[in-house]
Amino acid sequence: MPKHNAIPPEALTWLAAWPGVRALTIHGGPTLARRLLDDGHTVFAMAATEADVDKLRDVSGALPIWARPEAMPMDPWQFDVVISHQGFHLMDSSAALPEIARVLRPGGCLSASYIVRDDSVPWVRRLTALLRHYDPVAMRGNYGHDSLQRLSSSKYFPEVEQRAFRIWRSVSLVNLQNLVASQPLSAKLDEGQRSRLASEVRDLYQHSVRPGEHLRLPFQLLCSRAWVSHDELTAPVMAPDNGIKIHM
Repeated sequence: MPKHNAIPPEALTWLAAWPGVRALTIHGGPTLARRLLDDGHTVFAMAATEADVDKLRDVSGALPIWARPEAMPMDPWQFDVVISHQGFHLMDSSAALPEIARVLRPGGCLSASYIVRDDSVPWVRRLTALLRHYDPVAMRGNYGHDSLQRLSSSKYFPEVEQRAFRIWRSVSLVNLQNLVASQPLSAKLDEGQRSRLASEVRDLYQHSVRPGEHLRLPFQLLCSRAWVSHDELTAPVMAPDNGIKIHM
């Protein structure tokens, strides 16, 4: 899978919504925080474990916060945008969404994204068919992106926008062989089956690639922007008088 730095610049701009925002990242890691800082945003980065918070401390300019999205130690109306990349499915959305709504300013948004493999390219379809000859459930990616559907039914985020961005990753024969070897089905095969599969993968690669080039493996960055409404919060939400306060 491509890492956080594979997010196209235009996609990161779309997720941030405006220039120079006060952003809170959740499950984004240090790379996402750096990318946002480099684009001129003010970044607060939340992580749920001490190890992940320690990684965020290495990001100069970002304020790490050790907390969970289900219980945020912040006053209301603190952020323009909350951004979650590859991590929305890790939240308890019934508890996290009202908390995220509470800390967003009026007119703010929750932006969530996932990178998923795009199986529509012909050579990828052939690879999938080949692997499913050995295991019917091979190449069925479980990325967590189905969790984005929860946004559309949330009373705290009544308006949701969606966009998809294409990402291409260059794949050599060795890359493809390693990808196949990492599939769960490989552990179920005997030596003869693994050898035959390796030969079939090599033949597929050589018949799909142009001489002197690598194949390109396509991914999609699926993005959602959900615009906050404070009307359904159970307690009144008022902006603090003295600016941002983060209770640790």
